[in-house]
Amino acid sequence: MNKLVVVLLFLWPFTAHAETKSFKLDPEFMGASQLVFASESVKGHEVLKGWVISGEGQKYNVPDVCEPEGGVAEISDAYVVNGKARYFVFTCSWSVSHPGIGLKGIQYETFIYTGSSFGSLKKETMLSGALSGYEGSLEEGGYSYAWYVVRDIASKKIIELERGKTDDSLTLARDIALVRLKSNDYNAVKAYLEPVRMSQLLKGSPINNSNVTIYNDLGFALGQSESFELAYKVLSEVERVSPDRMVLKLNIADVLWGIDKRKAGVYYKEYAKLMREAGKERLIPRRILERMQ
Repeated sequence: MNKLVVVLLFLWPFTAHAETKSFKLDPEFMGASQLVFASESVKGHEVLKGWVISGEGQKYNVPDVCEPEGGVAEISDAYVVNGKARYFVFTCSWSVSHPGIGLKGIQYETFIYTGSSFGSLKKETMLSGALSGYEGSLEEGGYSYAWYVVRDIASKKIIELERGKTDDSLTLARDIALVRLKSNDYNAVKAYLEPVRMSQLLKGSPINNSNVTIYNDLGFALGQSESFELAYKVLSEVERVSPDRMVLKLNIADVLWGIDKRKAGVYYKEYAKLMREAGKERLIPRRILERMQ
């Protein structure tokens, strides 16, 4: 298995209206010590053009520019990912707002390059497209999500795509769900962990002793997003494989509380019993004691 090494590019504060801004590369990337982006007006629109400067002072242009369809472009992130190849990655973003048709959000365009030198950079079109996306409301009234914007998630996605895996792995799915859950974006959790994806995950990675913790996390996330029936389906399978997990009893009880309070009470009592046996009775949440009555 390839070891993933994400090399951070320590960026100085950037404002889109600055004429020129330098980014110090530490450590260097293929001998380059600086990444520079400059805003430039092209046909009435502000675009960002970039170049790198090597330790010897040589300047190499970044092949692409950030060219938003309206709005002001920003560099939302830049980093390096090491897989079978070494990838130089940066992501442009800009606001999209067309209130008349209900379109409002942020467009993310990711540029990914490989090469043995900055003079021979090659854009990885498939990878770049896979990590780009729009997040916001849609004209037809729906909502679109850009799942691969966060650096850690994007880096893992690149490695998976490099290996030929187009569907998100079980661990990547858990990471995406928990990132959204951490920001209280319950609609995103529900949209990402929809039934088709969960069926794919369960088929590709059946629940076993080595992945019950991951599936417990997914079941918990589904419960928090109020996908109670799907959450119960997942957590029931976890229980079948690993029936004595204390936190699992609580997760199942919380999910069942949304669909079958009588059955939920049984699991709350089982959880409380395990907590008492572990000498942790004082740590039982008040809501559980109330729901057991």
